[in-house]
Amino acid sequence: MTEEDKGEDRGQERGPQREEKSSGLAGEYKEPLVAFRMDGSVFNLHNLIFVVVFLAVAGGAFYYMWTTHNKKPEEATVPVNVRPELPVVPVTSKILIREDQLPGEIEAYQDVLIYPKIKGFVQTINVDRGSMVKKGDLMVRMYAPEFLAERNKALAELSATKAAVAVEESGLEDLKAQLKKSQANLLADQSTYQRVYTASLVPGVIADNDVVQWAQTVETDRQDINALMKRVNAKDHELSMRKEELAAKVRAFENFADFASYLDISAPFNGYVTERRMHVGSFCGPDGTGAYPPICRIKQLDLLRIVAPVPEIDTAGVVVGSEVEFTVSSFPGKRFVGTVARISNNLDKATRTMPVELNFLNPKYDILPGMFCKVYWPTRRKESSLFVPISSVISTPLDTYVCKVIGDRVEWVSVRKGQVMGDLVEVFGRLSEGDLVARNGSEELQNQSQVTPVKVALPTTDKAL
Repeated sequence: MTEEDKGEDRGQERGPQREEKSSGLAGEYKEPLVAFRMDGSVFNLHNLIFVVVFLAVAGGAFYYMWTTHNKKPEEATVPVNVRPELPVVPVTSKILIREDQLPGEIEAYQDVLIYPKIKGFVQTINVDRGSMVKKGDLMVRMYAPEFLAERNKALAELSATKAAVAVEESGLEDLKAQLKKSQANLLADQSTYQRVYTASLVPGVIADNDVVQWAQTVETDRQDINALMKRVNAKDHELSMRKEELAAKVRAFENFADFASYLDISAPFNGYVTERRMHVGSFCGPDGTGAYPPICRIKQLDLLRIVAPVPEIDTAGVVVGSEVEFTVSSFPGKRFVGTVARISNNLDKATRTMPVELNFLNPKYDILPGMFCKVYWPTRRKESSLFVPISSVISTPLDTYVCKVIGDRVEWVSVRKGQVMGDLVEVFGRLSEGDLVARNGSEELQNQSQVTPVKVALPTTDKAL
């Protein structure tokens, strides 16, 4: 008997026992038709049927999953000759008018630190912080003892020089008198000599010795006159030098007189004293000659400077005389008006802005220097330019362009953006007024793609012309 037969016999012997045991426990238990039996031999007929059925089910499931995974999706049918609608707007030409908000600074029209011109002590001071002064009012009087000593010394030297000039003038007059007397003696002696010489021509009338004496007398008179003339010239030159010295001493003393006027310090213009740092008895001096603080500070408040940093792109529209509004935090909701008065015509390299000054009349002193203000700067171009909606411009790392629609085709046109005015933006490129561009530009609108253009209204701006 083979092993298979022995296994079948043992299976037949165990079968009734399993059935009896099962019926005793449950009563209704039935053995499944296909099950893997763990009896004497694994490779029996029952087990082989179970393996075949299991493999068939697994293969069918695998085939179903594989066909489902590799099934191609059904392509949607696209209607032929159907083009998407594209809202388009016309390119318009406008004059750029816009109001930008710029930070501004308020400064006094005139702002002066008061220093004395010479070193000295404060003798009296007539102003204090908050004092209102008018041009020419005496504010400070100084006392300089060293200056007074030098002034008295200069006055003494001037008096001595004047006395020396007077002595020289007197000596010159004396010499001139002597010269005139000698010239008169010469004329008299010449006349006598002529008469004696004429008489000596008659023999026996005049001795020859007398003629010789009178001739020598005339020559002596001439020599005396020459000597006196030299002395007069020398004295006159000396007197001229004395007069020049006197003139120099007079100018020096006049300088001291000017310095004396420096001891009285007057207000240079109408304004307010905003600072006072010196008091009676304080020693002070000119700025730059030591660590001397200013005596006080004066500011003109009835006229103010409003300094606004205008960006480089807006400098072409700055016009002297135009009115510009500004606000300050101390008067919320109220706008003040200033006038463009001064243009620096120079750009700050760090901020790329140009300082522009406005004049503002402030008779009631409502606005004070040092306040920060907000300037509503009107930006206006002198000539018109082309505008499109902001949404029409597409910016990518490689290019900036708009989708221009020609007929039914889209064409990408490279542009350069300019200023923004409301919902519109300036564009510069191969565009003309009236050209149609996509209202909402997108990279999905491929170049040369076909669309159905639909005209829509252009966004409006309050500042457009």
